This record gives sequence, C-alpha cells and structure tokens, in this order.
Amino acid sequence: MEDSQADAELVLRQLRELPRAFEHLRVASESGLRAALADFRPDVILSDFRMPGFSGQQALEMVMTLAPAVPFLFVSGTIGEELAIDTLQKGAADYVLKDNLRRLPNAIERALDIAHSRHEREQIEHALRDSEERFRTIVESSNDWIWECDLDTRVTYSNSAVQGILGYTPRELSTMPSKNLLLAEDRGEVVEKLKLLAEAGQGWQGWHMRWHHRDGSVHVLESTGSPRFNKHGKIIGFRGIAHDITERLNQEAQIRHLARIHSVLGALGNAILRAGSRSQLLQQICEVAVDKGGFIAACISELAVDGTILALTHSFGDLRLAEFVASLGPMATDDPAGAAGRPALRALQEQKEIIIRNYADDPQVSTRRRADMARIGVGSQICLPIGNPAWAVMGLYAHEPQNFDDEELELLQHLTGEIDYAIEFMAKSERLEYLAYHNPVSGLYNRVAFLSKLQELMQGRRFSVAVVDISDFSAINESRGRAFGDLLLHRVGQRLRELFSVDTLLAHPEADSFALAYPSLGDVDADYSHLESLIREFGRRPFVFDGEEVHIDLHGGLALAPEHGASAEAVEQNALSALFEGRRRDDRVHVFSEELRGRATRRLKLETDLHGALENQQFELHYQPKFDAATHRVVGAEALLRWNHPERGLVPPAEFIPVLERTHMIVPVGQWIMREALRTARAWRSRQAGMRIAVNVSSRELRHARFIAECTALLKEDLDASLLDIEITESLLMDDLEQSTRILQALRDLGCRIAVDDFGTGYSSLNYLVRLPVDTIKIDQSFVALMTQSPETMGLVSNIINLGHSLSLQIVAEGVEEEEQMKLLRLLRCDVLQGYLMGRPLPEAEFAQRYIDFSA
Repeated sequence: MEDSQADAELVLRQLRELPRAFEHLRVASESGLRAALADFRPDVILSDFRMPGFSGQQALEMVMTLAPAVPFLFVSGTIGEELAIDTLQKGAADYVLKDNLRRLPNAIERALDIAHSRHEREQIEHALRDSEERFRTIVESSNDWIWECDLDTRVTYSNSAVQGILGYTPRELSTMPSKNLLLAEDRGEVVEKLKLLAEAGQGWQGWHMRWHHRDGSVHVLESTGSPRFNKHGKIIGFRGIAHDITERLNQEAQIRHLARIHSVLGALGNAILRAGSRSQLLQQICEVAVDKGGFIAACISELAVDGTILALTHSFGDLRLAEFVASLGPMATDDPAGAAGRPALRALQEQKEIIIRNYADDPQVSTRRRADMARIGVGSQICLPIGNPAWAVMGLYAHEPQNFDDEELELLQHLTGEIDYAIEFMAKSERLEYLAYHNPVSGLYNRVAFLSKLQELMQGRRFSVAVVDISDFSAINESRGRAFGDLLLHRVGQRLRELFSVDTLLAHPEADSFALAYPSLGDVDADYSHLESLIREFGRRPFVFDGEEVHIDLHGGLALAPEHGASAEAVEQNALSALFEGRRRDDRVHVFSEELRGRATRRLKLETDLHGALENQQFELHYQPKFDAATHRVVGAEALLRWNHPERGLVPPAEFIPVLERTHMIVPVGQWIMREALRTARAWRSRQAGMRIAVNVSSRELRHARFIAECTALLKEDLDASLLDIEITESLLMDDLEQSTRILQALRDLGCRIAVDDFGTGYSSLNYLVRLPVDTIKIDQSFVALMTQSPETMGLVSNIINLGHSLSLQIVAEGVEEEEQMKLLRLLRCDVLQGYLMGRPLPEAEFAQRYIDFSA
C-alpha cells in the first residue's frame, strides 16, 4: 500500500535482499486493497502509514477483518512511538521507518516465521479440538460403558451408556464405590484381582463381571481395562470399556439347552428300538434326559389305571432327588390342596406344563419346598404332562435357574409328544403281538398258539386233545346280542381254567369252541371218562348275569396223540371231527375213530372241490316262485344256490353252504349269485312286468369290508337294482343294529329292496322295524307250519301281518305247504305266499317255461 511510486521503488530495491523470490502488487486505495486481498492473496502486506483518502490504520483494520493471518507491516517515515505501539496492539506485525529500510528484509522474514508458527499452532489446536470432539462423540454414542475409576473402585468418569446398561446415571455412579454393584459372591474376588493388577501396573481383557442392575436384575459385563498413571508414573486407577453380554450369554445358554433337547429327541429313537417293554422305555427316557439333556435328574410319575393316584415309577440322576420325590409318596388326583406343593400333580390336573424357573425366588414355592430343593441342589424344575389326556408327568430338574422360553418349551412339548406316540406305538405293537396268539374275547390262546405249543408238548409224550363247544350258543348270541355272547365266552373260558388242571393247555380257537390238551391218563376209556365228568361238572353250576341264572351245556370231541395224528394240526382236526359227530348224535363226549377219519377226509375233499366250483362254472341258481296271495299271479322268485358236482351231481345245500361260510368262499360266490340273479331278472322283466328276484345275503357277506363297494360296482354295470330284493335274517340284523341300519340304507340308496327273513325267530322287538330301512318281512316257516295247530301261533302271525301293514311293509309267508295254511294266510291279508304247495325251486329255463307269461 503506497501512494508514492518513488517510495515504492525504494522498498522494492531493498526487498531484493530477501533470500527468496517474490511477486508484488502496489495498490493505493481501499478498493485496490480489497481486490488484491481477493485476487492476489498476498503472503505479506507492506503499508505506508499516511496516505490521502485511505490511511494505513484503515488498511490494517480491513486486513485484520478480511485476512487476519497475513502479516501486516508499516513502512513509513511519519509514525511515532505511541502510534507504532497502538498499531502493534491492533494486529500489525512490525513497523520499519523509511529511513531505515535495511531492516525491512529481516522484519519481513521474522513476520513470516511468526505467521507460519501461528498457523501451525492453530492447525494443531484445531486438530486437537476435532479429536476431542470426535472422541467425545464416539464415547457418548457408544452403547458400551466407557469408564475411569480410582484405586478404590470409585468411578471418576462414565459415558451416558452406563444408564442403559446398569440403570444409573454417570453422576449417580460417581457417588458410590462401583464394587458395591458387583454380586456379593463375586465382590471379594474382583477387589483382590484389581489390587494385584494395580501392584503390577497391568490391565486386563475379556474379564466377565456380574453386576446388579438398578431394577434388581443381574447383568454380565465383559470388561477390558488399562492402568492410569499420573505425571510421576504412579498408578492412580484404571480406565476401560465394558460390554453387556447378558443377552449373548443367555442366547448361548439357550442354544446349548436346545441342542441338548435335540440330542434327547435324537436319542429317543434309539431308546425305542432298544426298549423291550413300556417300563424299559420310560426308564431309558429318564436316562437320556440326564445323559443327553444335561438335567441333573429326570422322573416320570404315572397315573393309576383307575385315575385316582399319580405315583413315581421311573427316575434317573441325582439319587437324593429321587429319594426325596419317592418319600413324598403317591399323589391323590382329587386332592386340590396337595397340588400346591406338588408341581407334577398340578401339571396333571391343569393338563399343561408347570415351570419353576428359579426355586430361590418363585413366590409359588413354599418355604419348606425351597429349602428342600436348595439342600439337594435344584435350581429349577419343569413338569410336562405326557399324553392328551395325560397318563403320566415327566419332571426335569436343573442345577441352575433356567428360563424355559417358548422355543425350548415347544421342543420339550414335542419331546413329550414323541414319548406319548412311542408308548402308544409300543402298546399297539404289544396288542398286535398279543392278538397274534390270543383270542381277543376270552384272552386265551388262539388256534395258532395252541397248535404251536401242542406240537412242542407232543414230543415223546401222550396227550389227550379235546375240542368243546357250547350247546345252542348261536341261539343265545342271537337272542341276547353279541355283547352278552362275548361276556359268556369269557366266563366259559374262566370256568374251564378252574375245572382243568394247571398243566392243561387251554385255547379259544374260534367262535364258541375251546381246545384243551393235557397229559393222557393212559387209555381211551379213562380219558373219555375224565373229559365226560368235567363237562358234566361244568353244566351243574349256572352262570349268573345281573341276578339271572343261565345254564350252559358243553359238547366235546376227544382225540389222542400220537394215536390219532402225528402232528398237532391233525390231532386237533380229528378232535373237531369227533365233536361234530358227537353233536350229530347228541353225545356229551365223542371219541375220534377211523370212521370219523373217513368222514373228515370226505369233508376235506368237499372243501377242496368247492374251491374250484366257481371257476369251473359248477354253481347254478334255482328259483322258487312267490305268488300274490289275492290273485295267485307270480310276482317274484327267490334265487337258491345249487352245486352241480361233476361226480356227485346236485349236492344238498345243507352240506356245502356251511363250508362256503366257514372258508369265506361265500363272499365271491355271493357276488356271483347277485350278478346271475340280476341278469335273470332283467331277462324276465322284459317279458313280465313287476317280476322281482330275491337273493339271500349271509353274515360274512354283509360284514365284509368291501360289500357295499362291490355291490355299487356291480350295479353300475348297466344293471337295474330295482329288480333285486336283498333278504337278510332277523338275527343278523339284531347282531349290530347300528351297522345293519347303515348297510341296509346304502343298499336301498342303490335301488334294492330289503326283506327281513325268518322274522319272529329272533330276540328283536317289532318296534325295531320302525328304525330299520326295510320294505318286506318274511314270516318264518316254523310259524306257518304251526298256524293250523296252535291258536297262539295263529295270533302271532296275525299280529305280525297287522303291524307290518301299519308300517307300510309287504308281508311274505314262506314254507306254505298245505291248503289250510294258504287259506288262513289269505284271510289274514298276507301279501305274498311262497312254498312247495304252490311251486318248488326250478332251474331258470324250467321256471321261465312254467311261470313267465311270454305274451306279456
């Protein structure tokens, strides 16, 4: 800044003495200075003190405002000492008189050095401020507790994160020794370790300390610390950082717990395979829970069969705990007060898990129970019901308090579900194995088991083998129902066990027959007398059911081993043949003979021939006509099965139909009968409208699992179900009324009509007809035969007809063989008549020739 060109030249000449190159710009006004500061950006400013229009002092003020870091030197000849001091105080770096310009280069160098030092210092201070601000921001934004403490563990600095970690503000924390927040059991160890670290002047890393939160909870902090020293190198405390790892530790513990439970689940499969019984499996489950699950003990308490008692049955682990639980004794399930101190009983009563996460502070735990658990070393317990409804409770005990969160509970519930499934599977397996060798009604050995054991007994020894059955059992079963019949069979088995010696092999092969094998007394007569006397003794005492006495008689067939057969099956079959012969002769006991062997051989051949009869087209249907009682017109026919044997000709139905029933061949034969009857009915109906054909359905057919499905498939083959009547005996319907109703309704839905055969011979009430989906009732031929001889029978037939008509049912009388019978039935308004008097069964062609109106 110089208004004199000459003075400026003098200054420039002197500046050539500077040890560095330079550029310069001369200005002499305020605007020029302002522009130079913006554009030229000088490193140093030299200014005259006095200039017209713009003084040096004004220039200094502008520079101090716009570029305070640039050194400003006055070069003037008129400045006095006071003014010089004033300018220096206002920011000038120096002043040089114009008559002493030699001093100018040094003054400039010094000013530049001072400015450079000041600039460096400002940069350092600025960097320090940035660093402090950065540190303060990091510290205050950290989620970890950053702290300093003295040697007495008093906290001298804390960031704000401590409030989120321990619940105390930094100010609150500074007023108390931090050691007081440590768990009491850890405090002494921590203080001692800090003392040793202070003496050694060392810090630490990864130290886990347990702290009390303000809310009373316990938090685990992972701490890293370094020693603090004063300027003399003496340790004065520690500083460091602490990270709350409580959640992480809980998660790790949870993962370990879940992994252990997964291990238990994995080991459960092996336990199921190894266990030979229910008891062994439950014991192994307890062992797996301890060995794989990490629990100190596991107990299983089972519900008694009557549901009144819950008692410990299996345990493993800490013997003190098992002894303690056992000492408490069984739990009465109906005792509401007892459940308060028995978590297992509560779990059973409430049908949900009962959890004691911490025995030390659970308010539901009694003082005595808490003390007992503390003495044994149990910190937590969970009781889990097994089954729905529960049949047992599993108790798992841990040394430490445990959370048992939702995920762990879900796994444990899955575990009990697997246990329940395994026990159920084992029970079913045991049941299947039991049924494979036992009769489910009586609980005695079945035929398979009997023959197997008899074969073993026959090795080198003589045995008597008897087969006995109940006289007229079918009548009892039909009149009283299947449930009564099953109970009677069970009681008969029990009495046979009482009567025969303990070394008797007793079995219940089928239906109402029982098989026995016992050491022979030496000869046939003695064995016969022995069996006969026992059967007589059996019949002397009646069975009592609800105060009613029921007398039962037995028939028996006897065979001797090895005389009557080398194998168990042969001897048993021969005893059965003797039984059949004895029943035919009405003998109480009959002994097998060679004559019977021949009959048995013939029966076996008959059965063999029957197996090929259907395939070889040896069966045929004969048809017995049914007549309208009023018009004598043929309205239908009953299809009757006949067997045209290639050697014997027509075999009597009474000889082969029972064999079809016994061998289950009646099912495919029955389907053939229905198919043939439908074919015939379609052919006849085209020639005589209203012609219907009835077929009989046996019990084995009706109870066959696929009976309805096969009927449905058959009637879809372009056949007309409305041509078909299904005849079912009354006793068969009464055997299982609900199932019969469902089956008959399904048949009616297919278009068939239903007839009740042999009506009046069973135990049923006529009121059942209201419930059953039937269309026709057939009066049994035994009533028809007695009509003309017994007024009571006449009255019964009349009542059947009247009640049937009141229910809109058609009435058919079968077995009409006399003119008088026909007349009476017509007077009683019976709808349809069937019997030898009017027409015998005929082959299809003969029937059509005689009864079908070809002109129709």
